[in-house]
Amino acid sequence: MILARIYPFTRKDIKMKLDRIKEEVACIRTTKNVFTVSLFASIGYFFANVEFNKPELSVVMSAFGALFSFLLSLFWDLKLAQKLKELEKTTKDE
Repeated sequence: MILARIYPFTRKDIKMKLDRIKEEVACIRTTKNVFTVSLFASIGYFFANVEFNKPELSVVMSAFGALFSFLLSLFWDLKLAQKLKELEKTTKDE
């Protein structure tokens, strides 16, 4: 328990909750980073292979992949903000 050293005089259930939320935030950040990299890769592939006069299926799929990755990135931002507010609320309730 990493936060047990930071908050030595808190109750054990609060320490466990803080550690759980911290782990969830780390997982959300990792997932968001994966989707951000896929967004950049899709955009790069789109601009490297785009020909507007004869669109191919791979270019269209790349554009939709970039859009999908962008929307998922926004979703993970909202989840991250929610978890950080929960973490802040937990530390203030103490």
